[in-house]
Amino acid sequence: MHINRHHHAVSLCGEGISKGKLGSAIVTMDACNSEKLSDLNIEPPDDMERNIPDWIFPTQQNLPTRHQSHPDGVLVMPIEGRGRHLDPKQIPPKDRDIHLVEFKFCSDINLQQTLEKAHNQHQPLI
Repeated sequence: MHINRHHHAVSLCGEGISKGKLGSAIVTMDACNSEKLSDLNIEPPDDMERNIPDWIFPTQQNLPTRHQSHPDGVLVMPIEGRGRHLDPKQIPPKDRDIHLVEFKFCSDINLQQTLEKAHNQHQPLI
């Protein structure tokens, strides 16, 4: 139940982001199983991936920790003032503003512990 609630929340947020001004920046959403999403009447963008593509972190492709982090979403935008690209793949690596998106459910008393766990989980990418 917890995993289904999490995937549903990620899917709804992904759909919302995809319809807004950051829609073209979405590169991955981990909860985007197309079949399950269509059952929920949620349609993610056609080119969205579930895993982080190698082009996002080109210098980390051969690191053993490279595929250990699976954020719920990744947004790639140009750093402000360094050009405008509608397609994130066209942004030069040095000009990318990369945002990892992670959704967590926790009790009010476990907030700090949950945040630390998420930070540690994605430390290889930070």
